Amino acid sequence: MNYVENNGKKVAAVLCVASCFPVVATVYAMETEPGWHGDKYIKEDATVAKGWEEIEGKSYYFSEDDGTIEKETTQKAVVASVSSNISGDVQETVANVAKEAVVKEVQKQEEEKNTQEVVETPVDNTTETQTPAEEVPAEPTTPVEEVPAEEPTTPVEPETPAEPSTPVEEPSTPETPAEPSTPVEEPSTPETPAEPTTPVEPETPSTPETPTTPVEPTVPETPTEPTTPTNPYADLNARIAAAAQTLVGVTDGQWCTQVVQQALALAGVSDAYQLWPDEYAGMYGYYTNDPQPGNLIYYNNGGRGVDHIAIYIGNGLAVHGNYNGRTVIESVYIPGGAPQFIQVCR
Repeated sequence: MNYVENNGKKVAAVLCVASCFPVVATVYAMETEPGWHGDKYIKEDATVAKGWEEIEGKSYYFSEDDGTIEKETTQKAVVASVSSNISGDVQETVANVAKEAVVKEVQKQEEEKNTQEVVETPVDNTTETQTPAEEVPAEPTTPVEEVPAEEPTTPVEPETPAEPSTPVEEPSTPETPAEPSTPVEEPSTPETPAEPTTPVEPETPSTPETPTTPVEPTVPETPTEPTTPTNPYADLNARIAAAAQTLVGVTDGQWCTQVVQQALALAGVSDAYQLWPDEYAGMYGYYTNDPQPGNLIYYNNGGRGVDHIAIYIGNGLAVHGNYNGRTVIESVYIPGGAPQFIQVCR
């Protein structure tokens, strides 16, 4: 007891210090525990996060000096990452929609071509079978009518030999009987019926050879004229026009050149790049005075920097990118310059 009484203060101090250790240890453990501590973040190694750190799938920027979070810099980074993710998703959806539209368009065109070929070929066969069936039997009937009509008419004349009834009166005068020799001459006249040989003339029906002219029904071959579209880029034009229409309302806020580049890429142009509007003619095709849906349209508008590029889809309409900040379908004729059509060659 004497020791305790003599060293009471020291003992009390030791006891106080010993009792503080748990509190200090607890405070230190709390301060070094991984996680958020106000505007600071303690990492697993008990150090304060500084610079760029990814926490729970999000990026944060901490001051290099005291480790506090810089909210403005972090917010900009979050906005940039979100916009990039959104643009990536939009491009994927646009690509899928455009590919489906192009495939459907190509299938429709192939089905139309097949149906046209199937319909056209039997029409030619029916015309060829009908013309010979009608003309050949109709003409041989004409000689049947002519031959009997002429033969009975000429034999009717030999009935005139009934005149020999007059010689019956002459025998009353025996001196004249020598005259009946004259009737012998008259029967010679019936030899004239030999003339019916003239019916040989019906050989004229050889003229029906003229029906060789019905060869003209070969004219139905003219339906081959649909091949007249000599434009070898008709399929490519159709794909470009279909792809451009899928971008309407999807690519709002993009430049006109970005919209054209995406339409060409979706249509299968492997080397589709974003160029200045006045460079597309030299890079991908040539100017034409025969506009077709799928052609590009260049507007000078005063030169580079203010010029414009669009995609023609037919009926006087075109897909314009960055038209008042949106991708829309508007008339080909817009203020700022006359349209110049470009045929894409690939």
